[in-house]
Amino acid sequence: MSVTAENIIYYGPPGTGKTYLLQNKMSDYIDYQVSDTQIIKAYQSETKEWILISLIMIQSRGKMKPSEIQTKIDSLKLGKRVSVASVLEAHSMNVALADIIRKTPSIFFECGNGYWYVSRIKIQQNMPDFFEKFLSASEVERRYAFVTFHQSFSYEDFIEGIRPAYVKETNSIDYSPKDGVFKEICRTAAEHPEKEYAVFIDEINRGNISEIFGELISLIEVDKRKDMENELSATLPYSKEIFVVPRNLNIFGTMNSADRSVGTIDIALRRRFKFIPMNPDVNVIADELTLNHVNPQNVDGVNVIKLFDTINSRIELLLDRNHMIGQAMFMAVRNADDIIRIIQDKIVPLMEEYFFNDLQKIQMVFNDLDESGELRENAIYMHSILSADSYFDFVGDYLILDKKRYFINPNITVTSIRHIYGK
Repeated sequence: MSVTAENIIYYGPPGTGKTYLLQNKMSDYIDYQVSDTQIIKAYQSETKEWILISLIMIQSRGKMKPSEIQTKIDSLKLGKRVSVASVLEAHSMNVALADIIRKTPSIFFECGNGYWYVSRIKIQQNMPDFFEKFLSASEVERRYAFVTFHQSFSYEDFIEGIRPAYVKETNSIDYSPKDGVFKEICRTAAEHPEKEYAVFIDEINRGNISEIFGELISLIEVDKRKDMENELSATLPYSKEIFVVPRNLNIFGTMNSADRSVGTIDIALRRRFKFIPMNPDVNVIADELTLNHVNPQNVDGVNVIKLFDTINSRIELLLDRNHMIGQAMFMAVRNADDIIRIIQDKIVPLMEEYFFNDLQKIQMVFNDLDESGELRENAIYMHSILSADSYFDFVGDYLILDKKRYFINPNITVTSIRHIYGK
């Protein structure tokens, strides 16, 4: 267990991997009671070395050194020699291992100090029934709570409150105080001080922080946790319990910077959390496409790297960094048709939300206008003119100006896309 707890908020534009990061962190707080018999049975039925190593790592909480994995395999007496280092490198998510013959799935990565980690998210993406198939008989302990803040989320939901509940046995309504998600995970963590627990808060900036945390906003500070030098407690208003936050509870949150500026966050929250930015990262796109044998600089003639960087640079110039697009949009690109669908279904609707009062800026983002301001042939975001004279015979004293009607080109081509980043 770490010596001190962590309070961290990851913030950035949409699609920069914040939720994905939380999902990966959640897997660190899930314990599967995997027996050696389950591991041996799975390997004998599948004979896939990556499955064998994955189950061994999950049995040991997901992170091990190659030598530790090798020792475990040898102890299972499988009757076959497995080269752990070779399997880890062949199925590695690290594209820097250029001389290695890559195999699917890419699920392992080196996480420092000689340790390797298996991504349970990547396992499930490549083999959706993995956990059901090999671990359905395992006992599962989840050492975390997950909640999404929203405008109607309250102190009563998070800490405790009176929430009427129907009691079928007595045909009555129970008005006794009920524990909220945070109080419940705190109680569990306090009962097991030898283990780490966590609460994950998605969209933390969408709730009323002062109202949701109430008097406990001070108690979550690391030095004010139980048994710390400045331990602080509070009497809860409904149950009248003396409450203190355990030191083995980590708090992780995410915040979409396009939803509300980071600068508007409650000062009390900012003082008690470490804020870590998650910015758009074109290298993640490059790595993911390369792992899937796609050249990110030439996807059917489209340079995805230049495309992504150019769009984001223009958004930053026209708006700000908080509204750039994230790399998640392009992670599944395999051909030009995928890029066209991403532009039509994801990027344009997002841009229409960003520039709802000045849609011509979307044309500027896509470089759809030439030096004279005229619409290019094969533009992505097109417009037609609604002429007032064509629709009204008489306008009286009203001054009705012609108006542009914007729409997506139904026939976007590779040439249209290349116009975005090239002259």
